[in-house]
Amino acid sequence: MMNSHAVLLYFDDGKGRAELPRLIFIYGNIPFEDRTISFDEYKQMRSSGKLSFDQLPTLELGDTTIAQSCAIARYAAQEAGIYPLDRLQAASSDMVVDAWRDLLDLLYGCYVDRIVENSQLIMKMRQVSLRVERLDEYFTVTVPMHLGRFEQMITDNQGSPFLVGSSLTWADLAVFDILYTLDQAANLWRIPSTFFYIPEPYGPYQPPKKLLELYPKLEALKKTISRTPKIAAWLQAHPY
Repeated sequence: MMNSHAVLLYFDDGKGRAELPRLIFIYGNIPFEDRTISFDEYKQMRSSGKLSFDQLPTLELGDTTIAQSCAIARYAAQEAGIYPLDRLQAASSDMVVDAWRDLLDLLYGCYVDRIVENSQLIMKMRQVSLRVERLDEYFTVTVPMHLGRFEQMITDNQGSPFLVGSSLTWADLAVFDILYTLDQAANLWRIPSTFFYIPEPYGPYQPPKKLLELYPKLEALKKTISRTPKIAAWLQAHPY
């Protein structure tokens, strides 16, 4: 069983790549400490060599630290009992979660450019006009491609409202997370203190209003998971 003092460490500026593990822990009723740090604290930890791969999130389990968001989420899903036992279904669920990570990486790529400076990889914010240009392309090309694939997976998974198998898996929570992240009503697009907010005169930027109009099965999945008591309580306390 999972260490009783599991510590999930991430930035204090939003949900990002740590939200999927959080959702899995909440859904599986697994206790964990949700610890956040500032970007300055992150830089100090990185400089001191305390971060595996120099990245967040990390998951501390006693003397063991796991890095990489998909690895953390997979471990949590196995502990929560929502990682498929069937190897083919497991691979399909991995595929969906890898796509979740791709969508987040590409979204962050609209805002930052990764460059090497003083022999260190750093993230440099793009000009605001370029952020808007890249976001338009992201929502026009990248997002529909992924959502169409997810929708088709549910369609092909006959008799089930989920992406893989007959019951909810971590893949469904991954898609749920990205759908809420890209929801026009999410605070992360409307509050100036958030990472994704685009200031005037170029913003505030708004994702498409009817993002799920062509994906009824994804919309149904989003509603089903959001009404799960534990997830509903989490969203009430920690909205997107």
